[in-house]
Amino acid sequence: MSSIIFAQKEIVLKTVPFQTEDSLIYIKKVFDTRKEKYLGHSITRSGEKIPFKLSPDAPTAVLNFTRASLLPSKNAKPVYIEIQNLDIQQSQISVKNILTRVHVNLVFYEKKNNNLQKLFNVRHYEDEVFAIANESKIFETHEKRVRAALEYCVLSFMNRYTKNIKSKTNLSYKQTNASDVFYTEPEVRQSELGNWYNIVTFKKRYSKHMDGWKISYIGFADNAKDFLIPFVISYDQYKIKPESLQSKRYTSVDAFTLGGGFDGYLKIGKGVYVNLSLNIPVGLEMTKDENDKRQHNFLVGIRSSQGIKIIPWQNFGVVLGAGLFQQIQTSKVYSKNFGVELELGINF
Repeated sequence: MSSIIFAQKEIVLKTVPFQTEDSLIYIKKVFDTRKEKYLGHSITRSGEKIPFKLSPDAPTAVLNFTRASLLPSKNAKPVYIEIQNLDIQQSQISVKNILTRVHVNLVFYEKKNNNLQKLFNVRHYEDEVFAIANESKIFETHEKRVRAALEYCVLSFMNRYTKNIKSKTNLSYKQTNASDVFYTEPEVRQSELGNWYNIVTFKKRYSKHMDGWKISYIGFADNAKDFLIPFVISYDQYKIKPESLQSKRYTSVDAFTLGGGFDGYLKIGKGVYVNLSLNIPVGLEMTKDENDKRQHNFLVGIRSSQGIKIIPWQNFGVVLGAGLFQQIQTSKVYSKNFGVELELGINF
C-alpha cells in the first residue's frame, strides 16, 4: 500500500481557543505560498483522485483559528503568517499499522517600514499510528491533527516572541501556559512518508551438492533511512544432486524448512538495496539409503546471505535479485552448503 491519503473533500477547522495569557501579538493576515494549495488527495475505490483542502481556504481557516485565541487589541502587535507547508500524508509502516502525518511549516513576520521582516520559522510534524483494522478512524481525525499542529506552531512563536520582548524590557517573563515548551528544531526527518512495499519472490539456489528454491513474502516501508528492516516470511525446499547422493550412499534426500530471523536492506539508491540476512531455518529432512531404509531427521541451522535487490517501479512491477548464501545445519548428508541465488518477484 503506497502513500495514499483518505480524507474529506473539505476539512472544516474548528475554532477552538487554546490556553494563553494576555498576548502581545495578534495575527493580522495569513498568506499561502504553497505551489499545491490542497492538503492532499483521497483515492476512490475506482482509483479516482479527489483533492481535499481546508474550508473555505487555508489562509482563512488558519486566520479564524488564531483569532479564536488572539484577538486584535490596541496594545497587541500585528503579525503575519506565511504557510510554506501544510499537508496530510498517510503510509503503511508495518504489516499491521498505518502512519498518518500532518506536516506544517509556518513563517511569522512583522511589518517594518512597510516591508515584512521575518521573525520566526517553525516546522512541526503531528504523527499518529493506527491499526489497519481501524483505518476508518483516520478519516474522522484529520481535523484534530491539523489543529494540534497549528496550535503547536503558534504557541512556539508566542513563547519565543514574548520571551525576547520581555527580556529586552527587563520585565519578568511568563510562558503562555505552564505546559508549553519553547520551540526547538525537531529531529531531522523527511517530510514525505516512505512507500510501503508488498513483495512476493521466488528464489532459486545453486550450489555444489544441492539445488533448492525459496518462496518469500517481504514487507517494508521505504524511507530516508540508510538501513531498513523488513518483515519476512519464507518457505524453502532443496534436493541433493544425484552424483552427490551416491558418494554418501543415499538414493534420495528431501528437506523442508521454515525460516525466521534477521533481514536488513542497505539502501544505496532509488529502488536499489543491498540485502543482508541471517536466518535460523527449522524443518525436516527425509532420507532413503541404498538399502531402501527411510529416516526422518530434525533440521535446525544458521543461514546467511548477501545480495542485491532491485525494485525498478515503486507501485507495481518486477523485482530482481542476486546474491551469495552460506548455510550450516544438522543434516545427515551435507551439514555445510555454499552457493549462489537468483531471485525474481513481484511488487504490489
